[in-house]
Formats: sequence, structure tokens, C-alpha cells
Amino acid sequence: MKNIILGYSLFFAVSTACNFNVYANDSLSKGKTKANACIGCHGSNGIGLGNEFPNLAGQKKHYLIKQLKGFRDGSRVDPTMKAIASTLSDSDIDDLSSYYSSLKYTSKASTLKSNKPLTEKATKNEFKQPVYVSMKKSATVESFPSEETWKGGPNMLYTAVTPDGKKVLSTSPSTNSVYVFNSKTGKQLAVIKVGKAPKGVKVTPNGKYAYVSNQNSANISVIDLRSLVVVDTISVREGPHNARFTKDGKLAYVTLQGGDGLAIIDTAKRKMIQVIPVPGITGPHNIDLSLDENTAFVRDFVHNVAIVDLKTQKVKKVIKVGNGHGGIDVSPSGRYVSTAAIGANFITVINTKDFTSKNIIVGNGPHGIRSSSDSRWIYVTVTKDNLIAVIDAANMQVAKKIAVGKFPFWVAVKDNP
Repeated sequence: MKNIILGYSLFFAVSTACNFNVYANDSLSKGKTKANACIGCHGSNGIGLGNEFPNLAGQKKHYLIKQLKGFRDGSRVDPTMKAIASTLSDSDIDDLSSYYSSLKYTSKASTLKSNKPLTEKATKNEFKQPVYVSMKKSATVESFPSEETWKGGPNMLYTAVTPDGKKVLSTSPSTNSVYVFNSKTGKQLAVIKVGKAPKGVKVTPNGKYAYVSNQNSANISVIDLRSLVVVDTISVREGPHNARFTKDGKLAYVTLQGGDGLAIIDTAKRKMIQVIPVPGITGPHNIDLSLDENTAFVRDFVHNVAIVDLKTQKVKKVIKVGNGHGGIDVSPSGRYVSTAAIGANFITVINTKDFTSKNIIVGNGPHGIRSSSDSRWIYVTVTKDNLIAVIDAANMQVAKKIAVGKFPFWVAVKDNP
């Protein structure tokens, strides 16, 4: 009888251990998949991409659970994390915490390869107008087709070019600054202090001002591009991330990554006049407008694009795209919308007539995306592979890949703001 009891005990112990291991492995697998939405800030190996993002690899599981629940219930305050955590269930939080706590800590940031010799060169065939790309980890801006490199500041992020093509601006959230360059020489013209954690920068259609979205200040810095100083600050709601002006320059739509939707700014009054809710997505991230400016295409922080009717202020459709955040661009022709996904290896191209979509594999970690002014080419920053992918929009296939600096982030194209 004693042997039978002992046998049952051993069987129960082994079964329990096996079940626990299966559960643990399942939780880690689910956590790894869910972490695709986190790599744009916390790296593919849990090491933060810049001083503003903490390392998650090797942190204690219960500590991570506590922090995520704190963001979710508001006891910890961060607009981006609030938007992300609000979508997480207790099991999601457990899976993510299990995954990150299982990773081995390393002092090195994400596995980013150094520059390789160029296998393909940029030419005027695919770069008929100037194109500028910010390099987050190299702290530079590169211009095309010349492939010249300009020294910038830490974590060069969002980039814009003035309508006359004479100035290029790039944000540095690590230093709460905007760097301004002469587009011909690459010389730094100014380093302008703005609000906390500046992200998107956009230039007004008349070229007189730049609007900088200060994500952690809940405001917009207005820079006079003649004097290169901040001349005004516009209060908005939590987590302003990027903006898009109407062609007449009278309105600016600003994505509120804190979750509230789209802020509308009256540029004459320099005042937020309304917020349009955008249900069905998580953390409005980037935005572009249709050719007639009646529709907004809003890319979120997770894996969605919301199509918003700006007349009725209703969401017409939500399209699931690749994991993680990314840029979004309506081609100047208005025929297609392209969006990237930093947690995937493809971009998604949406037909503006029927909202059907197709995916194009470009490489690991696409984020910045812009069409050429004639809509013939789509330029994509491939963050993990340190490449610019150039897609021929005539057949929607990758025509060329160009090796660049470390962590190419954003693309600015003259004549396609």
C-alpha cells in the first residue's frame, strides 16, 4: 500500500512539474509575441533604445507586473504607457513580465549591426527630389541621393524639410531639442530647446513655422523658422506625438498618444479647439490626410490603422497591420496609403478607393515611410537591418536596398510633408 501511495505521489509531482513547464513555456511564448509592440522603445532584447527608455531584460517578474498595473490604473503616469497598458489584461501583463524577466541582461543595446559596404547606391532615378533620413543610434541625418552624413544630437528621431528645401529639422527627445540644418551644406544652424520628449516635427505650408509635439509636456512648441526660436507654446492633451497641417495651413491635426484621439489646432489662434475620439485603436501615433482632406488615416502604437471621416468625425474602418508602431503616408497622388510596423518585417499598402491592403516584405523593423513627390517610389527605414528599402510603386516590389547608419528612423521628403 505504501508503494502505491508513493507511486501516486511521484506521478502527481511529475505531472504537476510537466504541467507547470508547459504553462511557463506557453506564457513565455505569448509574452514574446506581445512584446513585438514594445521593441520600438525597449529594444528587441529588452534593452532600452536610448536613455529615456528603461531596460526590461532581467527585471524581476513581480516588479514588472506592478509597474504595468500601475500604468494601467494611473498610479504611474506616462501617456504612452498608459495607452498601451490600458489594453492589457492581467494574463497579458503576466505573459509580458514572464518574458522580459526571462531575458538575460546585457549592457549592449539591441543587436544593431555596424555599417556594411554599400551593395546598392542611391541614384537620381529613385531620388528625384531631396530625401532626408534620421539615424537614431548614429545621432546623424543622412541626405539622398548624395548619401552625405550630418552630425546631429543624441537619438535623432523625427525629421522635416521646409517647403523651400533650405532647412532640415530633426528632434532629439534625449536633449529636449530640435536640431536645424542647412540642407545644402549639412551645417547646424541651431539647436533649439523645446518641451519634454519632443517627437514629431512638421513645418507649416507657408514655411514660416514648425510645430514640435512634446509628448511628455502635453504641448506643442511653435518655432519661428526665420529667427529659429520658440515663439509660442500650445497646450493640448496627454501624449502629443505628431501633426499634419491642412494645405491652407489653417488647421493642424495632432495625434494624442495618451489615448484621447486627434487634437485639432486653430493655427491662427494657436489654440486647441477640439478633440476627435478615435475608438478601436491604441495610442494614436502618426497621421496623414487624404488628398481632399476629408479623411484622416491614423496609425496607432500597436497594429492598427483607423480611417476617420473628418466631416462626421466617425471611424469608418479599422485595418489591422503589422505589430508595433510606425509611420504612415498618403501618396501625393492620393491612390495609396503606406504604413510601417517596427515589430514586423513588412509594410502595408492600402488602396484608398476600397481600403483593401497588401503587405510587402522589406526587412526587419520598418518604421519611417514616405512616398516620393511623384508617388513613384516608397522609401522605408528598416531599423534592425540598417537599411533604406526603396519600393517601386508601379509594381509594389522592393527595387533597391541601401545600407545606412545605425537605426534609421524617419524619412522626410521635399514636397511630401
